[in-house]
Amino acid sequence: MSGEIEITRAREDQLDAILAIENASFTCPWSEESFREAFASGNITIYSAQRDGALVGFACLLAIGEEAEILNIAAAPASRHIGVGQRLLSEMLTDASGRGVSDVYLEVRASNTPARALYRKNGFSEIGIRRSYYIKPREDAILMKKTLIPAEQGHL
Repeated sequence: MSGEIEITRAREDQLDAILAIENASFTCPWSEESFREAFASGNITIYSAQRDGALVGFACLLAIGEEAEILNIAAAPASRHIGVGQRLLSEMLTDASGRGVSDVYLEVRASNTPARALYRKNGFSEIGIRRSYYIKPREDAILMKKTLIPAEQGHL
């Protein structure tokens, strides 16, 4: 794989590839039904990352009014550490800002040092802890937040 990473809105016909990445990435993965509900939701946007025609990552953003939550972000195991997560995150933040979102939240496993570093690099601050939030294994979640600059000002 040598091509650039392209971010688009995910399509339901990509669901099998999304599920494969989800199952390879998380100990408590979303079910097919959860993804189908997300596709049907008017408030959740699913993004796909493609490289050389293959799905290499995805992300889910819930946006309601001025607040949004990053529900899920994952890269295929063979495509990690090449910028897939950064591209997905950048696209979500740009999209959210353009829709009038002012605050973006997320939870991340306390032990997920690479993800926490990515979020901090992109302006997220750690604002709290959700004790024993995750299972398999039981672990705290770090709650993070980023305040967006309105899109009309031209910057995130």
